[in-house]
Amino acid sequence: MFARMIGDPVTIRPSPQSADISALAVWILCTVLYAALMVLVFAAPHVLSGSGATTENGLLEQGQNLFLLIALVLMARHAFAARERALRWWLIFIALGTFYLLGEEASWGQHYFGWETTGIFAEINDQNETNIHNTPDGWFDQKPRALLLLGMILGTIVHPLVKWARKGRGLFDNPWWLAPTLASLPPVVFSQIGALPERLDDLNEALHFTTTRFQDLFNGYRSSEMEEFFMYLFFITYTLSLGRRMRARA
Repeated sequence: MFARMIGDPVTIRPSPQSADISALAVWILCTVLYAALMVLVFAAPHVLSGSGATTENGLLEQGQNLFLLIALVLMARHAFAARERALRWWLIFIALGTFYLLGEEASWGQHYFGWETTGIFAEINDQNETNIHNTPDGWFDQKPRALLLLGMILGTIVHPLVKWARKGRGLFDNPWWLAPTLASLPPVVFSQIGALPERLDDLNEALHFTTTRFQDLFNGYRSSEMEEFFMYLFFITYTLSLGRRMRARA
């Protein structure tokens, strides 16, 4: 109080809320996006799936590419701004992973330039594309996606719960930039809501309840694409949150 009266500078520390992006805004964004996508599922499914034999020019696939591109630009920007060497290398690492995902999702440009699939890709790719994630064994698709999803769940659900139970000590407290915050929880939740029809179909098949497929009730609804749509949105929220926290600590 005395310092303020005589005009001395006073250091004002940002509140925890101002040191992160708004979780409420992310919840609203994800809710609006999911609602809009579900309207299109029933009203204009061709907009989501695209025209022709593939779904690569549909809204879901193009939205995924856009999210990855935005996240990649943000990661590169933060990597240049990072003052901590370990943080800089972490951002470079996840940027390289994002670049790989973007390249694979776009078949390294084939979806935009339309070249023919030849050579080894014609032999190993079950969708006749120039990428390696559509190989039958799943080592470059299902397994990495499951590992990524596990990390997202640990970071946005388990870590905050452990931190709450331990009164401030979570799973990934050090380094401070590793774990996502609760602002990145909404994309994880909606990714699993989007994947729910496929999960129910898998359960149905395993237990032999009925021959009805839940995904068929939604005009060819593709759970995997809905799941990836929100998983890639997570990359943006995580990077934006990290950038806000970096600025708060500067």
